[in-house]
Amino acid sequence: MMQQKCPNIPAVFAEADVFITGGTGFMGKVLIEKLLRSCPQIARVFVLMRAKRGKSLEDRLKLITDGVLFDMLKRENPEVLKKIQPIEGDCTMLKLGMSPDSMERMKDVQFVFHAAASVRFDDPLKDAILINTRSTREVLDWAKTLRKLRAVVHVSTTYCNPELMHVEEKIYPPKMDWREAIRMAEMFDNALLETVKEKLTQFAPNTYTYTKALAEQICYEYRNDIPLVVFRPSIVTNTETEPLMGWVDNFNGPIGLLLGCASGVVRTGLLDLEKRINCIPVDVSIKAIIVAAWKRATTDEQGTLPVYNSAAEPEKTINYGTMLYDGKVLFDRTPLSNMLWAPGGTTTSNKYCFYLVFFCCQLLPAIIVDTLLRVAGKVPFLLRLNRKIFDAQVSLRYFMNNEWVFKTENFKELEYTLTADDRKDFSTNYFVRGMMEYYESAILGGRRYLLKEPDENIAYALKKYKRLRVLNYTLKFALSFLIVYFIYNKYIV
Repeated sequence: MMQQKCPNIPAVFAEADVFITGGTGFMGKVLIEKLLRSCPQIARVFVLMRAKRGKSLEDRLKLITDGVLFDMLKRENPEVLKKIQPIEGDCTMLKLGMSPDSMERMKDVQFVFHAAASVRFDDPLKDAILINTRSTREVLDWAKTLRKLRAVVHVSTTYCNPELMHVEEKIYPPKMDWREAIRMAEMFDNALLETVKEKLTQFAPNTYTYTKALAEQICYEYRNDIPLVVFRPSIVTNTETEPLMGWVDNFNGPIGLLLGCASGVVRTGLLDLEKRINCIPVDVSIKAIIVAAWKRATTDEQGTLPVYNSAAEPEKTINYGTMLYDGKVLFDRTPLSNMLWAPGGTTTSNKYCFYLVFFCCQLLPAIIVDTLLRVAGKVPFLLRLNRKIFDAQVSLRYFMNNEWVFKTENFKELEYTLTADDRKDFSTNYFVRGMMEYYESAILGGRRYLLKEPDENIAYALKKYKRLRVLNYTLKFALSFLIVYFIYNKYIV
């Protein structure tokens, strides 16, 4: 356990420069906000960014800080936002695409958080290696040049060894030499690598987890050169408490599934209802990341590589069946105003049954609706949306039909290493109000921040929901009656 005389977290980050990759992503935004709000004496927060779609770095940064996530910070200490300094670069490029001038500006960086990654499961192997694996080498090579470096946190995933159902907080043996993987990605084109992908990856379920595992091997080899930490979140979901409850900015994970069901678009799921899903709130993971960096900077652990599985304990997980049932109960209270049809449907873990049900219950209705939209002179969208839903469910099949147990002793220990002063702002306890309460705030968050539906229209949504339920039951009754009538007249009379 840490000694009480150890400086607290804000003191360690005071006057320290910080560098963040992935700062425009879900976790990266929460990390920036938390560092500025809870460590207000921090020096500069350098954020690696790409100029894209004709927008300057400053425009992209303003788009981020104008979001509701930063509202509390703007009310309490708006001047601190000036400490965010965008650095032009690209994680797919050598030296992260940074200029010599940028590197000179950042020569005094003390903390590095490498959170950039492509989380797409269907990325070509070449692209996944360049952004998820090679970028890690580039970050660590650059970090070795920093004279004041105190800690580097590499953000990985608990699923980087998905073939292991029990995952400990350690680095596992390599599946391939990371140097060879990078060399092949640099030499060969997409087509060639895709041809041999299954053999190279040993039939890994996707390129994301495979290339993140390779990145961990790089961390292991650099453990003697820099003060390094490997931090593995499980499925990262909405904020639990701060800076506001239920905030989320993407449809990944269970919130996307629940919102899809609530909208009436998702009518079938390719999953095993008995398997448990492991979720961790994003604000909890971010606090733990900061605590892990603080601990690494204030303890003498030369040559070691701490690994943290930021995952929920088994008693704080639920199975998919419970999640969908609880989600239905919660959406009965706060339905969506933009639902296309009354929620409902079925699930199966058999992919062939899924194909059949998906075709009958989602594709055929989508074709009919899109045809009607075309006739009415409106833009069709449902078939395109269902194609994305189908691809997502197929790519997630391995993860929604298996269950993992993650050892979290190191992660839990972070709570006990905190000083008394830090526990208020950096406690890593989670689901403190209860799991049902958390998922209720997560669903409301999805409604507010993803679908942009104000709470004021809940009463209207409830009326629409009741009407659609009546229509749904009426249509089912009519179809059942027609089928029975047809069978009776065809085969009985």
